[in-house]
Amino acid sequence: MENKENVTEGIEYRIRMARPEDLEPAAAIEAAGFPPAEAAGKEDIRQRIETFPESFFVAESGDRLIGFVNGAVSDEIALPDSAYHDLSGHDPEGCCQQIFGLNVLAEYRRQGIGEALMRHMIRSAFIRGKKAVILTCKEHMIPFYTRLGYTLIGKADSVHGGACWYEMRYIFRPYTHTVQYYETDQMGCVHHSNYIRWFEEARTDYLNRLGIGYGLMEREGIVSPVLSVQAEYRTMTRFAETVDIELSLAHYNGIKFTVEYRVADHASGELRCTGSSSHCFLNREGRPLSLKKARPGWHEILSACVRK
Repeated sequence: MENKENVTEGIEYRIRMARPEDLEPAAAIEAAGFPPAEAAGKEDIRQRIETFPESFFVAESGDRLIGFVNGAVSDEIALPDSAYHDLSGHDPEGCCQQIFGLNVLAEYRRQGIGEALMRHMIRSAFIRGKKAVILTCKEHMIPFYTRLGYTLIGKADSVHGGACWYEMRYIFRPYTHTVQYYETDQMGCVHHSNYIRWFEEARTDYLNRLGIGYGLMEREGIVSPVLSVQAEYRTMTRFAETVDIELSLAHYNGIKFTVEYRVADHASGELRCTGSSSHCFLNREGRPLSLKKARPGWHEILSACVRK
């Protein structure tokens, strides 16, 4: 995954997966950004690039590496100190994306690059189907991560570098909807048409998480109309109940895509409804548009999301 960003201060850079040739500059950034007791050594960074390049992202301005974020994947919801040096616990199929470090060269800080790197990692973890992103940070960084959507868990067990660390988690939760009174009919259950609206709510939320929401599409001169939609109703949903709406990208070919939905009761997990919708991409003139040609970055994101 690559992503080009333009920063107000005039710095243009891109975010991409790490490569072996990034070892020397990444090691230099790590050494400059952390105290010796906390910094990963050159050999640690080499092993990380080799072991999990799919979750080691660098920011590059011109030919210069200016920052990076990286971490292994595990089924453990905690981040033990041993994980920083022993990568044997890395499992690409694990449910939790760990964050080992986020670092930006001093002269490029406070310009949104660190935030862009972290958002890129979060989006990548979401696309790869992870359930959470976990990290530890020092107290002064808690507001930064909270603003990005992390939740403070409390003081961590970590004694890394002899510092005090706090555990934070970013949990990927399904889109939820609480039934409003006007959505019910005379039978006291949700009118069937509202499920279609819920599909759209969940789809809008999903695209926003991917960083290619409808608002951005329209600003870029792209529209995505509905071609078809269908729903199969299983059990009744009633006023004040909350449902979880999970979706998956079932098909995408660059011009059209199909989304499948599963609506279940939040408390019991009982299935309420399933469905699907199909869509296409059009330009301002209403002609079919290929994202692969017009927005290759978006095309790459959606291609990665297609259900295997």
